[in-house]
This record gives sequence, structure tokens and C-alpha cells, in this order.
Amino acid sequence: MRFDPRIGLLIPVLALSAVACVDKEKCDEATRVTRDALAKDQPDIARQWRDRAWKICNDATLTSPLDKEILDKEAALAKRDADLKKQVADASQQRLNTATAIWKGFDKLDPKDQTEERLKAYEEKAARMSAGLPPEYAKQIDDYNARELARRQKVVAAARAAAPK
Repeated sequence: MRFDPRIGLLIPVLALSAVACVDKEKCDEATRVTRDALAKDQPDIARQWRDRAWKICNDATLTSPLDKEILDKEAALAKRDADLKKQVADASQQRLNTATAIWKGFDKLDPKDQTEERLKAYEEKAARMSAGLPPEYAKQIDDYNARELARRQKVVAAARAAAPK
């Protein structure tokens, strides 16, 4: 029997493919679960499965794209989180501006109309501006409203004291 030189070339190829993937089915599963975790916005779980894919597949051509997908997903999640925080901050600022407008509305009233009853109505309107906001923003608006209320209570009390009896 004669040795075929093509078999000599085939042996290293077979050896490489055997080293590259320990279990093709488990390799495919690890890759699939990694991508499923990314689709569900779970990059931490995706990283765990990517590590598992590397151990099972031992093939950089399979895991390199997973690394890029994980990094892209983490960047997208970070951007989405930053955008959401900015939206909340912008909404909170808008509420603070509305509270300021409410207090300025009280200031524009004729001095004889600046009564305790009216002040109470403006206070209730301004207090609603902190409803539904995260605690750190709600506290800022509540503190602002408390300062503005105290200032106007002094004005109302001074007007009441100066009024003829």
C-alpha cells in the first residue's frame, strides 16, 4: 500500500478542527444563548456565556464577533441610561420652572388679593410639581417651594398687620 501525500495535508486540518471546537452543539448553544442574553439587555449574562463559548469552541472567529456585540450592547445601554437620566433631569427642571411661574403668579396679584386663602391655593398648586419625580428631584422642588412659601407668608402677614382694623 502506497502513502498518499494528500492525507499528510489532511491530518493537520483535522487536528485544527478538533482543537477549535470541542463540541459543536454546545458551542452553538453557547453562542445562541449569548446572543439571546444580549437581545434581553443582559450583557453580564452574555459575558458569562461568551466565556463559556470560548472554552467550548476555542475559536476566535466565533468569539470575536460576540465580543463586539457585547461591547456594542453595553455602549447602547449606557447611552440609553444617560439619555433617560437627562430626560428626568430636564422634566424636573421644567417642573421647577412651572413652580417658579406659579409663585410669580401669586406675586402679580393685587396686594389686597394676596390673602392667606389665596396663598394656600398657590401652595397646593406648587406642591403638585414634585409629584411623580425621583426623590432627589422632588426634594429640591419641595425645598424651593418651602422657601418661596415662607417668603410670601411674611408678605401676607405684613400686609395683614398693616391693614386697618
